[in-house]
Formats: sequence, C-alpha cells, structure tokens
Amino acid sequence: DGSVTDGWYYIKNTNSGKYLQVANNTGGNSVNVEIGSGTGAASQKWYVKNAGNGYVTLKNGLGYMLDVQYGADSDGTNIQTYTANGADAQLFMIKKTATSNIYGITTKVSKDAKALDVYNFGKSDGTNVCQWQYNATSNQTWTFEAAK
Repeated sequence: DGSVTDGWYYIKNTNSGKYLQVANNTGGNSVNVEIGSGTGAASQKWYVKNAGNGYVTLKNGLGYMLDVQYGADSDGTNIQTYTANGADAQLFMIKKTATSNIYGITTKVSKDAKALDVYNFGKSDGTNVCQWQYNATSNQTWTFEAAK
C-alpha cells in the first residue's frame, strides 16, 4: 500500500524479535529463508522496491529475491530466495495492521490471503519462514528498520 518506501531495511518479526534472513548468509537459488538474531549481515538486509498495484519486491543484500517456492498457493509453502524472474512468486504486499508501523507481508500468488509466517510462533534462530493463511498474528507481523 506504499506505506514502506523504496530502500534498504531489516525486517523484524514482532513475536520473536528476530530478523528475516537467508540461511547461512548464503546467496543462491532455493536457499531457505528463516529468522535470526540481528547481525547486520547482507542476508538480513532487504531492498524494498515498489512494483506497482500495491506490490513490492524484496531483494536481499546478496542479490537474490524473496520468493514463494514454486509459486504455490498452499499453507506451509516454503519461502526461499531465487534469481529475479518477474514472477508473481516474487511479489508481496505490505499490509498495515491496527498498530502503527507494524505490517503483514502477503503473497501475490495467494491473492493476498496468505502471508509470511514464522512457523509455529517460533522464537529461536533458524526457525523457518513459510506462507500461511493471513490472520495478522504476531508470528505474521513485522517492522521495517531502515538499513544502510
């Protein structure tokens, strides 16, 4: 909805206080996305780019896009990184919640019915991020912290 402007951010989960990151700070296709303690690593930096119609792309500091695996629409579909390809699997909507500066991140492949979800309300480093029915619960809400 344009509430987050283009630029580099750290994306922090409101339930765990951990950051959206790429596993093992590794760039590549089909690399898993999880949460982890803030380190400032390139794998925790995301470039938000407004792509039109309310959607954004999220590219990490290693040069790969946030991506819904296989562009699937089902609950539990894994979130990974992949080379930019212009597919709907790489388009997300940043949705305002009732709380200022806290957002849900829904997936275009689910027609915005599903969102980035920290599996089972996990709080430990390495907890997986998947796509799940969007309820704006704390494991599905995020803050955007400006990064340099």
